[in-house]
Amino acid sequence: MTKKDVIKILYPYIRGPLVAEYLDITVSKMYNFVWDIGLKKHPKFKHQMNSALAIEAGERTRFKKGQVPHNKGKKMPQSIYDKAAPTMFKKGNKPFNTREENAMSIRKDTKGRDYCYSKVADSKWVLTHRLVWEQANGPIPARHIIRFIDGNTMNYDLSNLECISMRENINKNTIQRFPKDLQQVIKLKSKLNKTINNGKKRNE
Repeated sequence: MTKKDVIKILYPYIRGPLVAEYLDITVSKMYNFVWDIGLKKHPKFKHQMNSALAIEAGERTRFKKGQVPHNKGKKMPQSIYDKAAPTMFKKGNKPFNTREENAMSIRKDTKGRDYCYSKVADSKWVLTHRLVWEQANGPIPARHIIRFIDGNTMNYDLSNLECISMRENINKNTIQRFPKDLQQVIKLKSKLNKTINNGKKRNE
């Protein structure tokens, strides 16, 4: 595998300077190659980077530990309270967008996979496939998960669910189940992460 092949694999998911350092080439040389072939960052990686930048930018305006709010211990003036009172939530009031009992919702996990959630009480939602399993078989044992037999996270029919231990799940997801070329990519990324972590430890 050539250095250009490695760049094609790693650049969409890892910061450019780290890829260049791993390959022992200049950053400009790597970016020139990326520019020539029109290689882009993966949307998920870009989202993570943008989120990190937003968090960093917001730190400047956040309350610091030990900082006391200017209105601590002060009561709201009655004149302001009287104006705000008509728009305040009353005890027992529910927001207009409160979902009905037994409602269902589709949400994505960190890997972009769809999962179905069921509402079991106000402000309490649970994964539908876990709920279906527990309704038929009782509580899920500790250190066990509910697995989709066909791999379809939206097929939460009881016949498509099985309860297995976390160890069993790890064995089912071992690297050996992937094609040889993909195994090579996974090993390469693991090696790169070790190189990065070792560099951080030396700089600490």
